[in-house]
Amino acid sequence: MIQKILDSDWSEYDNKKKKSIDRHFFACTESWEIQFLMRKINEFLPEYSEINISRAVTTCCLSLKTPHPRKEFIQCVVQKLKGYN
Repeated sequence: MIQKILDSDWSEYDNKKKKSIDRHFFACTESWEIQFLMRKINEFLPEYSEINISRAVTTCCLSLKTPHPRKEFIQCVVQKLKGYN
């Protein structure tokens, strides 16, 4: 599932990043990034509630060192979500 999320269309996200080198990293300081990721995860994992997705994202924001590489961050969020079932 993680690879499907990573392989999906991230162009909206990538285009909003200020520096193209930053596009492979996730920042928890930007609300638009959090909202984008929550929509993306919900698209592929609709069985999880918005509250649980938000909780998983927040937990990963606090537990991973900044900057958060996109792949590692998504792995963290998906792993946290699996623990909520």
